[in-house]
Amino acid sequence: DFLTAVQNGSIDNNWGNPGPDDDVQPDQINFSIMAPGTIFTMAGEQYRYLENMGNNHMIIRNEMIPNTTFNGQNNALNNWYGALDPAVQAMVQPVSDTFNTGNVGEGELIWRPGGGYEEATWRWIPVNLSAFPDVAADITEVNSSGSPRAFALSLADVVRLSGPGRAFPSRAERVAGNAGENNGWWTRTPGAAGGNGAWRVFATSEATPYGGGLHGNGNINYTTVARGVRPALIVNQSN
Repeated sequence: DFLTAVQNGSIDNNWGNPGPDDDVQPDQINFSIMAPGTIFTMAGEQYRYLENMGNNHMIIRNEMIPNTTFNGQNNALNNWYGALDPAVQAMVQPVSDTFNTGNVGEGELIWRPGGGYEEATWRWIPVNLSAFPDVAADITEVNSSGSPRAFALSLADVVRLSGPGRAFPSRAERVAGNAGENNGWWTRTPGAAGGNGAWRVFATSEATPYGGGLHGNGNINYTTVARGVRPALIVNQSN
């Protein structure tokens, strides 16, 4: 019980919900008490809880779908969403059918605490994202004029969800998958206008020890088992 859990130190910030590997149905989960970054398994898919949006909740698949190019993300997202358990699909809220992503080049962002290759802070959070208004404003929200669907996070989404007490409290928590997998994943934000790069989260295997950092020169046509798309959803349990 609760008292026993406190006494033996097993209580965590997901108390009252199933454990991360307990595969349950949506009605067995209480999203309203989940803390950002909580891992849970629902209807055969494992997710990370991103944020409480009021009555809605944003979640992301814990693992990415590998061998997906930047331009191939929508097809992969649609295929994945189409195969979801109907009970999960019934909770999914509509988002915009298209996003105004803007563009920002690899060399245009300044990184806290000023860039460089410090292991703990490498490409963690940019300090000048607001200098690129379209990129900074590309925040995923419910849009009743859109469609219930899976989506890729924007660069701005990843940045605002990163930090202490947030969904991605460290670079190690920003890579996809469980311990030992540490894969990279695309955002939906392209790099420099007219170029062939896009923003992604580095895999640990690609840039040890800099996995989890943000990189804007990921070749949009490149595929690998260590990089893919990470489907996100906004869900509402009252549906």
